[in-house]
Amino acid sequence: MAHGAHLVYFPSHVNEFQLSPDGYHADEAPPDPFCQRVWAGGLIEFNTFNPLRVGDLTSQTKRIDNVAIKERSDADPLVLVNLALEMHNTRGHCVTEYRNLAYMKPIDLQRKTVKHRREPEFSHELTPTEIMLFRYSALSWNSHRIHYDAVYAQNVERHPGLLVHGPLTCTLLLQLLQTHMPQHMALKSFDYRAVSPMYCQQPVTLNGRWIQDALGTRTSNGTQLCELWAANNNGGLAMKGVATIVPLPSVQ
Repeated sequence: MAHGAHLVYFPSHVNEFQLSPDGYHADEAPPDPFCQRVWAGGLIEFNTFNPLRVGDLTSQTKRIDNVAIKERSDADPLVLVNLALEMHNTRGHCVTEYRNLAYMKPIDLQRKTVKHRREPEFSHELTPTEIMLFRYSALSWNSHRIHYDAVYAQNVERHPGLLVHGPLTCTLLLQLLQTHMPQHMALKSFDYRAVSPMYCQQPVTLNGRWIQDALGTRTSNGTQLCELWAANNNGGLAMKGVATIVPLPSVQ
């Protein structure tokens, strides 16, 4: 199964009336006034000896791992909710995901324009459409209204348009890596952070570069690191992360 595909499986079958007004899960949200939510990043760890496979009987468990208040000198505090998700098939552990959500008081979000300082070694450009965002919302059972309800996104949360899903951006970056994966290597982990939002109908550039060290790109045990990032239509960083790849178990 493609890396990141697990994000559209294991939907939470929550009754519509158990959701927050923004359409997302109320059981993961802090109380008012922290009602505006963003996907802040995460860490995904893959078991290269037992990857997820199509046709497997697989289960997922999810728990709230930590809740913390982050004070900010220039704005109201954030409530950070960290989730831990474990996926197992009949052979054992497959994937562990640590998902970071940030909740804040309603504000007009300002998109940062932070440029990446390095040139990519490979890249791909695409323009997210309303249909792409709707399909991903449907596949992932994600009813957060900022991704498909333009009136809500613009009039309530004050965005200029529909937001591209954080997990969709993560998946697109992993797909970019997969198309440039060296032979006999497999993805071990991806540690990433969302920097600023991306919007529907605005071009996005997915980028990657191999991280060089004093001995080259590969360590003594064969591990390689790849920096991945997504840039918005202004060239500013939207998401960045580091992927760790290792030799396939059969060639270790």
